[in-house]
Amino acid sequence: MAEGGGEQVASEATAEAPPPQPLRIESLSLRAYRAFSAELEIPVQGRNLIVYGENGAGKSSIYKALRDLFARRPRRDALKSNAHVHLLDPVLTPRIAVTFNDGASQLEWTEARHPGLPTADSRIALAALRSSFLDYHALLETNAFHGQRRPNLFTLAIEILLADFTDAISGKTIAERWTETERAKPFVHSLSGDYLIPVQAACETFNASLEAALDAMLPIINALLTDLGRAEMRIEAFERGTVRYNDARLKKDRGFIGKELFAKLAFRGYYPQQPQHFLNEARLSALALAFYLAGRLACVPSAPSPALKLLVLDDVLVGLDYANRRPLLAVLEKHFSDWQIVLLTHDRHWFEVVRAAIPADRWTCHEMYEMVAITGEATPYLRPVPSDIVKATLKQAREFIVQKHLPAAANYARSACELLLRKQCEDKKVNFHYKPDPKKITFEQLKTGLEGKLAGDRPKLDALAAITPHQARILNPLSHDPTTSLNEAEVIAAIDAVETLMTTLRS
Repeated sequence: MAEGGGEQVASEATAEAPPPQPLRIESLSLRAYRAFSAELEIPVQGRNLIVYGENGAGKSSIYKALRDLFARRPRRDALKSNAHVHLLDPVLTPRIAVTFNDGASQLEWTEARHPGLPTADSRIALAALRSSFLDYHALLETNAFHGQRRPNLFTLAIEILLADFTDAISGKTIAERWTETERAKPFVHSLSGDYLIPVQAACETFNASLEAALDAMLPIINALLTDLGRAEMRIEAFERGTVRYNDARLKKDRGFIGKELFAKLAFRGYYPQQPQHFLNEARLSALALAFYLAGRLACVPSAPSPALKLLVLDDVLVGLDYANRRPLLAVLEKHFSDWQIVLLTHDRHWFEVVRAAIPADRWTCHEMYEMVAITGEATPYLRPVPSDIVKATLKQAREFIVQKHLPAAANYARSACELLLRKQCEDKKVNFHYKPDPKKITFEQLKTGLEGKLAGDRPKLDALAAITPHQARILNPLSHDPTTSLNEAEVIAAIDAVETLMTTLRS
């Protein structure tokens, strides 16, 4: 009885044990690396991260540091070759350090040792298989729709898009399968033909693995295209060659053939063979993003795991207008909710758009600038900013009241109210008549649209109605004019009404 009872207690304790906490980055430190002449710690707090930085401020250094730290095949000289040339302190040596949320000591990458080599830290090794890095230049590569021919995606698929796709039976990746296939290439030819058996077997195994990977990626691509607002495009199939070894009589003609992979793209009933000459930049970018992100989702296990999944995007949408950028945020929320995301941008307005759209409790926001020391040497300067842009804007409005700058306070009150209404309308899926630029939706349209979604919720409707008396003067573009006569009490009342509305709508 005692033994049975003990087993029952143990079983219950096991059943009640919480799942392991997902690994997340708490902070990142860079020193004597690329733009970072001095040491700078970047707090992340285990959240997603967005960093705005002017060109030359150091944001791309963050991208490259993370990419090389979590590389599948780390380069021993990657840190040394990116060392800062003119240091503020000559005794400093290049270093990248990461603190995770697991309570363990800080992990360091120095010239002496990369944590992925020679005996990999398990946190780095597992994250390397679950990390994705994409900048604008890589996006153009991923697009692969350039030149005058039909884009052949074979090399891109096995080296980048599907390189980490794992065979369910053997546990080997596509990249490993292709390496085995190339190594099976015969060096000695004979009349018997037996020497071809190993390479033929390797080709068959590789072809089967690639087919399984493409089957897994195809539906994800089309789902992402729809979520990116491009339902008019669809990949109907992958048309691929069968890889085999050509045992030609002449040595110069021997080698692998069938290294062909084409995407059959359907666009409104038309099948363009050269999409690079048919689609506009917005559609090409969406197609490239769908291919890249679908490849990562197909490769990375979807089952819950404590291992770090890291997605780093550096200005991938720089060529697109804001209407075509917004769907990416919804895609990240829907498909990458269990990943830690890092967004880097030099576009100030896009930075503010993201801040207005993201859940404030899941993101850390920073601005980065170039700071020049007395010696003339430049190094990045980091300024944390609140992730809750509505609260931050209201706080700034009150600060302008203290400074007796009433038009500026009214301006910020209106901005906070509009940001709040726009986010609430998006969250509640309020439909508006189509406008090419969502910013053209008026204040009154936002307010009326939200009222329709709040039917029956009297406290929220009352709070929304409470801003109406302030619309004519304070929450009005005319209040931005410094020549407008404003009363301090009415500006404060408008700020109070917006703050009450924010609290009520979020409750």
